[in-house]
Parts: sequence; C-alpha cells; structure tokens
Amino acid sequence: MIDSRTVGITKYQAFCALLAAIGSFNFGWNIGSVNIPGDVLQNCVTGHDYYGPFPSCIGVSSGTVWGIIVGCYALGALMGAVLSNYFIDRKGYKFVLSWFALCNVAGALLLSLTTSVAQFIIGRIFVGIAAGAANNALSTYVSDMTTPRGRNVLGGGVQFACNLGIMLDNAIALGLAPPPRWRILFALTGVFGLINFVLFPFASESPKWLISKGRYEEARESLTKFRKGADIEAEFNDMVQSFKENKERTEDVNVFQVIRGKTPDNLRHQLLCVSALMFFQQLCGINAVIFYSTSIINESTNDDPADIPTLAQILTFVISLVALVFTFFGMVLGAYFGRRTLLMFSHGTMAIFSAIMVAGSVKSITGLVVTMVFLFNAFFNLGVGPIPWATAGEMTPRYAMTAMSGIGTGIGYIFTFVIGVIFPPMQSAWGNYTFFFFMAWNIAAVTFVFLFVPETKDRRIEDTVKLHSCGVHLVLGKKWQVGQAKDEKPADLATVTPNFTSEYI
Repeated sequence: MIDSRTVGITKYQAFCALLAAIGSFNFGWNIGSVNIPGDVLQNCVTGHDYYGPFPSCIGVSSGTVWGIIVGCYALGALMGAVLSNYFIDRKGYKFVLSWFALCNVAGALLLSLTTSVAQFIIGRIFVGIAAGAANNALSTYVSDMTTPRGRNVLGGGVQFACNLGIMLDNAIALGLAPPPRWRILFALTGVFGLINFVLFPFASESPKWLISKGRYEEARESLTKFRKGADIEAEFNDMVQSFKENKERTEDVNVFQVIRGKTPDNLRHQLLCVSALMFFQQLCGINAVIFYSTSIINESTNDDPADIPTLAQILTFVISLVALVFTFFGMVLGAYFGRRTLLMFSHGTMAIFSAIMVAGSVKSITGLVVTMVFLFNAFFNLGVGPIPWATAGEMTPRYAMTAMSGIGTGIGYIFTFVIGVIFPPMQSAWGNYTFFFFMAWNIAAVTFVFLFVPETKDRRIEDTVKLHSCGVHLVLGKKWQVGQAKDEKPADLATVTPNFTSEYI
C-alpha cells in the first residue's frame, strides 16, 4: 500500500469537492444574474407592465442606486463569511455547506416574487449570505481533505464552479431576460440550494476538524474514505501530532486576534499576503466585467436594449463560456507552474488588456474592445481568479486558518461591493478611460506578488508556516524557498528555518 501523503485526487475527494462546489456555483449564478437582464430590470426597456400583482421591472433611475442593488450581494456574502466562522468551529464544514444553502431558497423567493427595490435588495443579501458561507467553508474544506498534489487541481474548484454558474446563468438569461421570465431566472438559485442541502450529507467531514474536536475514530474513517486504497497511518499520525502541538501552544484564534497579532506564531506576513491578494483580486477590474459587461460592450455596439437578445448580451454569454474554459486551463496549469508565476502572469496580462481596451474605446474600434474584454476575463481565470481563495489554506497554521480565511473573504466581498457601487458613476465620469484605473491596480499587484508572496505549490503547509511566520519580509532569495513535499517522507521542519536579515520591513 502506498503512503497516503503521496496520492493525488481520488474519486471520493472529487465527489466531495463537487458537492461542496455547488455553493460556489450558486455564487457565480447570482453574480451573473443581474448582468444580461440589467436593462430590463433597471431601465424598463421593454415597457412598464404588470403581470397580476408583479411588475415587469423594478425601475431604477439612478446608476448609483443600481450599483447598490448589484453590490449588496457582496455585503450579504460578507455576512455569510462572518457567520459561518462561528458555525464551522462548533458544527463543522458539513453543517455550513448544507444548512446555509437554505438561504438561497429564501433569497430566491424574495427575488422571484419581488415588487419593489427594497425587496430585491433583501433577496440579494440572502443569496449573498449563502454564497459567502459556502466560499468561506469550501477553500479550507478542500485544503483539509487533499494532499499537496491534490490541492493543485481541486484548489481551483472554487473559481471553476463560480464561472460555471456565471456561464450557465448567462446562457439561460438569453431566453429568460424579458419580463416576466426573468423571475424564473432568479427562482432557479433556490433549486440549486435545495440540491446542495439534500446531497451534501453524503460527503465526509474534514478529518482535521474531527481531530480538533477529539473525534479520532471518525477522523480515521473520514481520512480512509478520502485516501481509498492508501495507507493512512503516517498521515493520520501527522495530523494528530500537528493538532496536539498546536493545542499545546494555543486554542483556535479569532479574527481580531489575528489582526492584532495576538497569535503564537508571527502571522503578519500571512495576513498581508491573504489580505492583499483578495484586495487585488477585486481591484483588478474583473467584477466590472462580470457585473456590467453587457453595458460595457453596448457602448461600442450601440444595440437597442429592448431587442433581446442583443449582440452585447450574446457576447456576454460567450465571454463567460471562454472564462470557464480558461478556468479549467488554470487548474491544469496550477499542477505545472508555481502560484507566483501564474499570479504575476495573470495580473500582468490584465494590465496590458486594460490599456488596449482604453485605446480601442477612444478610437471606437468595437472589435478591439470586445476582444480585450474576452481576454481580460479569460486571463483572470489563469491565476488571479483561483489562487487568492486558496492562499489562507496554504500559508496558515490550523489554529488560525478559519480566521485568516474569514479576513480574506471579508476583504474580497467589501471591495466587490465597492466596485459594484462605484463603477456606474465612474464609467459615466471617466468614459473611455475607465479601465486605466484597473490597469494601475494590476501593475501594483504584479509588484506586490514579486516582492512578498511565497511559492506554496507542492509545499506542506507546516513547512510554509515555519519559514514565513517571522513578520513581514521580502521573499526574494533562495533562503525563502521551501522544498517540495517528498513522496517518501515529509520535509524536516528543521531544514526550513530562515536566516533573519535586514530584509524584514
């Protein structure tokens, strides 16, 4: 029997990751749900009629108010991420990934039966709560149940499931955007929530979470399922030993302790990396494309928004399809190239595409603008999309992983809301030059990754924690490189002790 620490992805791992990813699928579905039918909902382009008690649109005259409607979904996701931390600690990942899915059902009822802006906003917040809880739990759950080799591929599952949701939503919206059919579009998120609620009890709980609660036999059974056909004894003993060592030093810490630095290890560098990568993921400009690609493209195509589906709406669907394909490529590339390489390549190309998009807009070259929007979205999914979600799980000790993940997702959702709100007025004010704003942030991101983000591909989490738990520092030079996990045995932690130099800042 082979050592379980050397196995890749088993069928059962893939099955559990798939069930967990339904929540992220729903996250993508609800991100994209307001894009194609946006003009119908906001501007009543097909007329203002009633179907029984239900209006054909909600009618929003202010771009800022529409931005709040779009962005409040992220506020709900932030609430879900914060609330889920409490329930993960006490009830486990299965509980969160199952029961929070019911918020999608409540949100679907509010959205599909909406008669006012206020009701629509509340519905968006409810589906956001479900999405935030799912994404917060999924990244750590996948990290817990996989080996370093398996994380290379399954770690991208969050972004792949999200983009699959966006793509399918956009495809169906081409036929369901006109009133009153858009109500069906919003009702479907409740169906997916019910599927998640019914199926996820068939998945196993995280073995590391079970160990942390003293449920060793259940943890052994869970790990045996995840590593079917392999000898789990050495890996199981490693998990137990790691938990005991951490427990002797501290209990699990909360968000405020991590932010204030009240942790046994100095996690300032991990906090900086997790926070900055999630910040740059939103400021790169992707949510401007996901939320508003129809209106961005329509600025060049000048379609009649009442003639559904418009060329801009069809191209929006094609963009989401291309993004899904590139997400798969990103998952494959993640098995061959390092996290740093993919992040810098992804941010760098997005900066270039932003500049060319501006040039195409200024010169009124429709084909160039549309092509750049395609490429911008596609190359996001090679690195910037999936990698930040996995960073907390690959750099943080177990006792701080939930809190660190919560901080990262919280920052991501706050700035998703910010972009959702400010983009409409910013586009009105800056016009063709809007994407210069995102170009600058992508350049800043490349610089940050080069200077501060360590390589974590194929590295044991314990080794990465040991090396980088020493305050904020530059990661240039060989002494900051952790050796890859070996097949025959885990790396010796004594070999990864850093030399303290003037590189600390």
